[in-house]
Amino acid sequence: MSSSESVSSFRAGLVAVVGKPNVGKSSLVNAVVGQKVSIVSDKAQTTRRRILGIASRPDWQIVFADTPGLHKPQHRLGAMLNETMRQSLSDVDLVLVMVDASRMPGKDDRTLAEMVASSQGAGAGPPLVLCLNKMDLLKAADVQSHYDAYAALFPTEHIMLTSVTREQNVDRLVELLVSLLPEGTPLYDPDEVTDQPMRELAAELVREKILRLTRQEVPHAVHVYVEEWDDSGDPSPEAPEPPRPSGGEGVGGEGGPEGTVHISMVVLVETEGQKAIVIGRGGQMLKKIGTEARMEIEEMLERHVFLQLFVKVRSQWRDNLRMLGELGLRT
Repeated sequence: MSSSESVSSFRAGLVAVVGKPNVGKSSLVNAVVGQKVSIVSDKAQTTRRRILGIASRPDWQIVFADTPGLHKPQHRLGAMLNETMRQSLSDVDLVLVMVDASRMPGKDDRTLAEMVASSQGAGAGPPLVLCLNKMDLLKAADVQSHYDAYAALFPTEHIMLTSVTREQNVDRLVELLVSLLPEGTPLYDPDEVTDQPMRELAAELVREKILRLTRQEVPHAVHVYVEEWDDSGDPSPEAPEPPRPSGGEGVGGEGGPEGTVHISMVVLVETEGQKAIVIGRGGQMLKKIGTEARMEIEEMLERHVFLQLFVKVRSQWRDNLRMLGELGLRT
């Protein structure tokens, strides 16, 4: 095969992954990329930024843009998350809509359909793929009615039933996506898997553990950011320091040999009650969060990590435009 034939057979492109919260968007991206680049939980608003997940193979490269789930905003942060998703629909090669096929479409699905249709214009937009996820939870008697309902909302000939958690039809979905991508050259180096800096990925891993381990009233109001990152062998994580809210409690991580990365993070919440929940009796909850997160951060960095977490309160930070900007959450 000549070099020109090799280049022309390669397909690459940017795929916007959109849908409601908890339909499997981040799980799909992580599965295809082959490692965690976006945190996963069953809580709404888990994804707060557009995160690129880069999956590369010898003859294709899919650059997934994992977006916040569409939801009814209750504060300025929520409105910004919806706007982030809306903006992700422009300047892409393909739009992948993911829905929970085990449920009939609801109001949010109809809102999403209107948003997608608006971005498509008069049929001049990028190809649309509809992924009916969670097929393992779909009752046989409901298959046709649910399929028809979503197909009517998102008109496209490209529809795939999947179960990402059970790895059913994921390969077939990827084949479909690749077939619709333009021919060209890779958009990113094949060794890259995400556009997120290591310090942001590490902070998100801590937030993931908080989402999983704490009660329902905490997750939406929590944010985690790196305050200090001491790695004498790799100065790249340096970045402008985020705001430092007053007050807080800390918990130390485990030490390590020479070459250990020392990381200090702030867990930001909105009330003293939320702070007490995150810390737990005698600091046990915070210790558990830190231990579980540290293990994954060490695996990601391939280094020993000393992790410190400090819980601090900033009332109504999700409605504070200045702070949202300083935290990098403002669109």
